[in-house]
Amino acid sequence: MLKKKIVKFSYFLASNVKYKKLKGFFYDLIENQRSPLKRYFDFFMIFLVLTTVFILIYETKNELPLWINIYEDVAITIFIFEWLVRLWVVSDFHIDVIENYEENELEQKNYTIFELVKPALANKFKFIISPLSIIDLLAILPSYRPLRVLRFLLIFRLLKVFRYTEEINYLFRVFIEKKYEFFTIFFIFLFLLFFASTTIYVFEGSGENHNINSFADAIYWSVITISTVGYGDITPVTPEGKFVTGFLIITGIVLISFVTSVITTSMSERLDYIKSSNTLHKISKLKSYVLICGYGRVAKMLAMELSVGHENIVIIDTNEQRVDEAFANGFLAFKADASSVDFLKEIGIKKKVSKAVTLVGSDAINVSIILAIKSINPNVTIYSRVVEENARNKIKIAGADEIIFPYESAALMAYEYLKKPVAIEAISRVVREYQEPVMDEVEIYEDFKVVGRTLARIGIVGHNLKLIGVIRSSENDKFYFNPDSEKFTLKVHDILVLMGKSSDIFRFKLDLQKG
Repeated sequence: MLKKKIVKFSYFLASNVKYKKLKGFFYDLIENQRSPLKRYFDFFMIFLVLTTVFILIYETKNELPLWINIYEDVAITIFIFEWLVRLWVVSDFHIDVIENYEENELEQKNYTIFELVKPALANKFKFIISPLSIIDLLAILPSYRPLRVLRFLLIFRLLKVFRYTEEINYLFRVFIEKKYEFFTIFFIFLFLLFFASTTIYVFEGSGENHNINSFADAIYWSVITISTVGYGDITPVTPEGKFVTGFLIITGIVLISFVTSVITTSMSERLDYIKSSNTLHKISKLKSYVLICGYGRVAKMLAMELSVGHENIVIIDTNEQRVDEAFANGFLAFKADASSVDFLKEIGIKKKVSKAVTLVGSDAINVSIILAIKSINPNVTIYSRVVEENARNKIKIAGADEIIFPYESAALMAYEYLKKPVAIEAISRVVREYQEPVMDEVEIYEDFKVVGRTLARIGIVGHNLKLIGVIRSSENDKFYFNPDSEKFTLKVHDILVLMGKSSDIFRFKLDLQKG
């Protein structure tokens, strides 16, 4: 009977939306590195840890006022609650029960209640005996008055700080990933320690050296010698002891160099991961951004122009030097494969990206990037570079909305320059040398009171702006160049293409919204 109730309750939790939302909230709060809530929670917990440690230290020789005792009790209650929440969210107890139940029913096995919940309990137990969980529990113990004798355990509360600093955790994982290398080094160290201690004790512990009276002294000498510290309180006096000392110093230098090499290489790899993680965190704060795939010459110019217009920009490139250059220029950048669907999902392309530009120097790669982007978010407007003329149709079929053919554009520009050198030079100087004027787009929305008015009545001239043309969305984005301002009537979703100072365009937008 109890077994059926457990299964029934598990199915209830699995289908309960409120329960899922509540557990999801706490998971984001304490575990999800991409959640903005976790950062605030981490700062709060670090503050609690440091203040309670200070209280424990201060209390050693001082009497605490009542309000501090209350504060400490509240902090410890929060620590306990945090540990219980971590135990809760680390695994889905009800899902484990359901999976085990369905498997047993399918195989028509007879099973007890313990066998039903055993896999779920095993997952919880793994968390309980994990190093971080043990640190959490040990950090709580010194706060209870009957256990003040265990005051030394307060050091574990300081270790809790590492739980809330993901960057430090990444670096500490180096020791886990390189455990075989460190185990080998540690075994060599122990062998050298025992060998040197035995040798020096045999040669100098028999009365030749009055500073070595026991094997413990020999071990102490070996440790400070192999670590190249050399306090000088114990020095060899026999030729054999001096030879062993020289050998041990050289071996110690080699051993330390090897350890340093392993740590440095691993740390370097981890630092790249930390940089990528921090970039993902910054992207999570953006409401929207323009994605640029490839950071060549064209991409650099485009990124700079977009940044002038205060656009958020994210750059992806497989070349590490280009990524570093993008970082140096102030852009968010990743060294990654832009055609990876998993990576594109991770950077939020489904919700945060409305426009993407693929400027890789390979048509095949551009096609794969376009397909990956469109498979996640078909609404993204993609501008793609074409390297070879015969690839234009392939890129268009893949889903590119606009084609960028730099060589064709350069040829047309050269042709126009040859025909009208003075006019083209004037335009070129405006683009190269001045931030003003700028060209911008202003879309007309439903709640704008100017809908139905003619262009002459919306104040373009009064804001010192020049109308280049109007893009009419209702007519498949037809472009009306310099339309008659007395006859052209505005419709919803018309886009005005204007030229003027950015400050004047900004004020014009505000006036349109006010009507």
